[in-house]
Amino acid sequence: MRDDISEILRKWPFEPGRLNVRVLELGEDRSVIQIRTELGIIQMESAGRPDGRRIGGADSLLDLLESELDRHLASGRDIAEFQVDAEQAQDLREEAALYYQRYVALMSIEHFEAVIEDTSRNLRMFDLCRAHCAEADDRAVLEQFRPQVIATRARAEAAIAVREGRGKAALHAIDQAMEEIRTHVSDDAIEELPEITLLQGMREVLVPKLPSSQRHELEQRLKAAIEAENYELAAVLRDELRMMR
Repeated sequence: MRDDISEILRKWPFEPGRLNVRVLELGEDRSVIQIRTELGIIQMESAGRPDGRRIGGADSLLDLLESELDRHLASGRDIAEFQVDAEQAQDLREEAALYYQRYVALMSIEHFEAVIEDTSRNLRMFDLCRAHCAEADDRAVLEQFRPQVIATRARAEAAIAVREGRGKAALHAIDQAMEEIRTHVSDDAIEELPEITLLQGMREVLVPKLPSSQRHELEQRLKAAIEAENYELAAVLRDELRMMR
């Protein structure tokens, strides 16, 4: 009976229709994130791997492999010789799923700095797999998730900027994310991505809130984009100016 958690669940009832998340401070050096589900509670560490494991003395398998890559390069060996085998690639994907669950929970309670840290970490893992996995499937399989992770990081960056009254920085974070997504997705598919639609919607909300003093700067950026024949950016800047008017 000591292990029965019924009383804990009773004190924190499940609320349908929303993500039920809380952070518990367990001491000076440790806090945990808890998610209340319909059937119980999921608990994750706030620092390091969400499940609290250490891999080969490192905070995560990604950290371990990045350290091995650094040593490989420091020894003067050819970078092409460094490979992530199929088993490691599978373990990396499972590890990334843990971080994904954590940053979704963190986003819901507006812990934006931690969201940026976890999304940036998963993007580093995508890069490692794309560059060094031995199997072609392992190099490609994660790329379908890259736009979602980029967009989530941008949302967190923009939210911090808005909270601090830096509307221009928020807009820059969104623009930068859309540009990064475009470098990884074909032109035929880009406009169908829900992440692009989401980021464009955020821009439409933010632009009218920019101080009028920034209109001149937008006009100068538009002029420079046209001169550089960057017509895609020019179209975006024209939309911004229309919304400001």
